[in-house]
Amino acid sequence: MSELFNEPFGKVFTKENLSDIPEGKWVFPDKGGIGLCDISFDEASVLKSLKKLRDDKAVGADELVPRFLNLIKQELACPLTILFQSIMVCESVPDDWKEANVVPVYKGGSRNVASNYRQISLTSPLCKVFETIVKDQVIEFLETNVLIRSSQHGLRKGSSCLTNLLLFLDKVLHSVKFKNNIYRKPIIHTVNDGFSVDVVFLDLTKAFDKVPHKRLLEKLNMVLEKSF
Repeated sequence: MSELFNEPFGKVFTKENLSDIPEGKWVFPDKGGIGLCDISFDEASVLKSLKKLRDDKAVGADELVPRFLNLIKQELACPLTILFQSIMVCESVPDDWKEANVVPVYKGGSRNVASNYRQISLTSPLCKVFETIVKDQVIEFLETNVLIRSSQHGLRKGSSCLTNLLLFLDKVLHSVKFKNNIYRKPIIHTVNDGFSVDVVFLDLTKAFDKVPHKRLLEKLNMVLEKSF
């Protein structure tokens, strides 16, 4: 069974040409020299992230049970803070965090076809705590400095597929068109009035799996560390 799933799962990843990685370009407006050069860890943020662990979540390769970690979160906050700080200094994570239990999750179609399953990597819950703190600080930096466009709905607090669809539906139902004159006065054309709206929909197959990591890191570096 493992071999059957490994064949389609192993084909989706992008093999990068590491000898020709383009330099990232700065695409945001000048913000006066600010930048996010480091992630800070303290017991309060670690404890907050530990409280977010759900007891019903599956264990990773290290077999640490989230329910157990939740019960001893007060005792764990201090040593984990020291560990996370050391990881940032050493720029290396524990080997246990690099291992995962890969579980196939059914998507649709015939259940007898391995490609109809999505691979989910179950990693260490402590790794998830670390990632949560990093993500929260990165998002806070981007939001505070208005480096994320308002049209971005994914992975943002208070935004979701639902908010994206509602905004899209509103624009479709109230399509704005302009008169052909020097004043460019807008006219609201609605679907109820019999006007049509052309929509282009793109669906990237296995988009997350195919992300070229080195190029992504180069782009993130331009956002978080560039002095601008």
